[in-house]
Amino acid sequence: MGTITARKRKDGTIGYMARMRVVRDGEAYHETETFDRRPAAAAWLSRRERELSKPGAVITSKNSDPTTLGKVIDRYAEETVKGVGRTKAQVLKAIKNYDIANMPCSSIKAKDIVEFLQSLTAQPQTVGNYASHLGAIFAIARPMWGYRLDEQEIKDAVKVARRMGIITRSAQRDRRPTLDELDRLMGHFIERRKKVPQAMPMHKVIAFALFSTRRQEEITRIRWKAFQREHKRVLVRDMKHPGEKIGNHT
Repeated sequence: MGTITARKRKDGTIGYMARMRVVRDGEAYHETETFDRRPAAAAWLSRRERELSKPGAVITSKNSDPTTLGKVIDRYAEETVKGVGRTKAQVLKAIKNYDIANMPCSSIKAKDIVEFLQSLTAQPQTVGNYASHLGAIFAIARPMWGYRLDEQEIKDAVKVARRMGIITRSAQRDRRPTLDELDRLMGHFIERRKKVPQAMPMHKVIAFALFSTRRQEEITRIRWKAFQREHKRVLVRDMKHPGEKIGNHT
């Protein structure tokens, strides 16, 4: 049987996800496609129902595995409840431009992932970010949707990539800005503010960052209602955290 679900995309448009699920002779198979118009989604469902009603069609479809990594990335971006951060969204979008995104899920092995990581023209720390965000896709694709992405393959790929130096952790900063550098930064942004009054008051953001040790994104999300004057403190929402940023209020 098939269902159509309307979903609002991040750009405000509506996408129609057609989901087909069929059980024949004890074999279950599901497939999804997203369309811009409901009639197109309905037509696809009708066609796939006819095709899968033929003897042996379900087993053949399962073995052929038409779902590509790119399609799984699209579904992840559309359905994840907690949302995808800007950096992660950019990385996943970039991955779709590489050959690995066009590979069927079941055929992706550790060596394919390592070759993809090797092809990235970026610093090892950035390549590590690609591997991490791709790992999030592999972690949920099979248990959540039944896609044949093997999480062990990316775990093996990351282990190899680390041994070969393809990915590394970000280098720790070992110095603070000098007073002279801070003076020049403050002077630059004060002059810019005078010329462009509507520009962000970066000189104030810098001063606040020095004493609060918060990131720019965290600072610019702060609202006046989060300031507790009597306690001399302010609530920072969704503070960056390696495991879980959403809801990490401090």
